[in-house]
Amino acid sequence: MGRICKNKITDHIRDHFRANPLRVPEARIKPMTVLEINKKKQQYLGEFKFLVKGGFTQSVPLNEETVAEVSDTVSKATDVSLGFEILGGFLKAMGTDPASVSASFSKSKKLAFSFTNVRRRFIDPLQLGSILSQDIFGDINNFMLHPAINEKHIRLALITDVLVSNNFTLSSLTEAETAVAVDIPMIEQAVANSSANVKVSKTADHQVMFEGPTDLTFAFTCLEINIDPTTGRFSRGDWMKNIKSLKGEARSFESLQPGEESQLDQILLDDNEQFPLLIDL
Repeated sequence: MGRICKNKITDHIRDHFRANPLRVPEARIKPMTVLEINKKKQQYLGEFKFLVKGGFTQSVPLNEETVAEVSDTVSKATDVSLGFEILGGFLKAMGTDPASVSASFSKSKKLAFSFTNVRRRFIDPLQLGSILSQDIFGDINNFMLHPAINEKHIRLALITDVLVSNNFTLSSLTEAETAVAVDIPMIEQAVANSSANVKVSKTADHQVMFEGPTDLTFAFTCLEINIDPTTGRFSRGDWMKNIKSLKGEARSFESLQPGEESQLDQILLDDNEQFPLLIDL
């Protein structure tokens, strides 16, 4: 299957923010949390403070800024069935059944979507690095960390930045990508019949906004961190060993010729064959 989620929004997220779009947005993905990366598979491990021997009591400020470049940017239109494969994750994250919502788009042939009030939350990696350079060590006795510490193909990713929003808008379109009305009352009834605390707003005859009570992370960036298996000392990993050229072959950073940097894909973790632009957590 092709890159069904490739659009103006995901391109901007990947290229400008070097961020990984999530297939299913969720609140637990936030700065100072850790993922375990095992080849193509990723799993959430937990908060960084539990990775530190004796706990992590130092303060690392969490910053926030508005991301105007993503807010209100409308995606390219995609086939309605494929669109709900993608957007179903957002609806599920808000506690709404995607099937009940998709029935309201019976006249639609294509969908487009956008986010409003997008914000970026982030820590300063240099500040964290300065703190970890002191006498702070990873908990090498924590059995949950043993695979990442002792097996080279398993890595730890510390999330440093996230993009969050509590809403998104769906646009209903014809095959020719002109507006077509959507059954808003049916959507409102579907949401009312669920236990979700979701607000549904009609922004136009062909557009509906879904707004949840809490912010959800829909994209993130991270750094690889290493823990010495003997001392527990922290160091920064090297994602550059995983870069690939546009032709797909593996390359090392040292092998690059002058000017070849522009031919590389972004250094991202998403390698899902069905949804190539999405992290599936």
